[in-house]
Amino acid sequence: MTDPFLLTVLVVIAALGFDFVNGFHDAANSIATIIATRVLTPRQAVLWAASFNFLALFLFGTGVAKTVGSGLIALDAVTPTVILAGLLGAIGWGLITWWFRIPTSSSHALIGGYAGSAMLNGAVRHGIAAASDSILAAGWTKTLLFIVIAPVLGLILAHGLMKLALFAQRKLAKKKAEKLFGRLQLASSAFLSLMHGSNDAQKTAGIIAGALVAAGYFEHFTIPTWVLILSYATMGLGTLAGGWRIVRTLGRDLTRLKPAGGFSAEAAAAMSILLATFLSLPVSTTHVTTGAVVGVGAARSVRLVRWGLAGRIVWAWIVTIPASAIFGAGIMGLTILIEKR
Repeated sequence: MTDPFLLTVLVVIAALGFDFVNGFHDAANSIATIIATRVLTPRQAVLWAASFNFLALFLFGTGVAKTVGSGLIALDAVTPTVILAGLLGAIGWGLITWWFRIPTSSSHALIGGYAGSAMLNGAVRHGIAAASDSILAAGWTKTLLFIVIAPVLGLILAHGLMKLALFAQRKLAKKKAEKLFGRLQLASSAFLSLMHGSNDAQKTAGIIAGALVAAGYFEHFTIPTWVLILSYATMGLGTLAGGWRIVRTLGRDLTRLKPAGGFSAEAAAAMSILLATFLSLPVSTTHVTTGAVVGVGAARSVRLVRWGLAGRIVWAWIVTIPASAIFGAGIMGLTILIEKR
């Protein structure tokens, strides 16, 4: 039998591994537009984003962490092995989509992998009928609802901001307008990186806290300060590693961006994520930013958006939770087989 302490350590390492992958996978969302518009160089952009990823630690609470750690899966159905299998499933899906330059959601891969491993564990231990007993319907209802609301809200806000930006550009000289929106984009990129850290790093913190409860180190769900610091710092390091494959998809392939468009997309995405964080809901930075970029392109002209690519991205979003759930369930199944030997 695996030593409980060693298993918990493995869970923490896997969670931080996921956090790192999230950082370089989702870093593209906060830096793609500012690189595409040439306001910052790639090196400057990742340093800028990583700094604000970590700064979020000191500005936001732990509502999202509590939702992920205890609001989606019943804690009495969770073991360190369940969490480890879910994390590995999420990491596997994240690496596959990163390799193919598909901007999918690391967040939804996480909750999908977690749910898949928990359901498989329940089915094996207590029968097929028990597979869904570990799922907390209320938490999932709100989370799944925001899968749709968040990118749509980002699209609408970005469309409106871009229309205002186009109006402002007509009132200003070209060079003056580009300089103004270049400066504004520094602020909007920082805002988006801040919100990326506030929402995404908390998810890892929630998973680690859940593992500590499942292992018996805490009687009630709580999030130690050291867990928060580790989660935010690891995400910042992941962002420094960069996500160049997805940067191109968001910043160049989906629609061409200039500083005004970059500012509009970043500001809109950040506001949408801020709302989700305020509601303690895990939301996808990828989904929201992609929706915002589409909104910017559509505000200029619907013909400037590559709708075929956008459609493929949407399909990848739809597939993410069930695919990562299958990954998580598969790894959980292998773990159970190994335990029985």
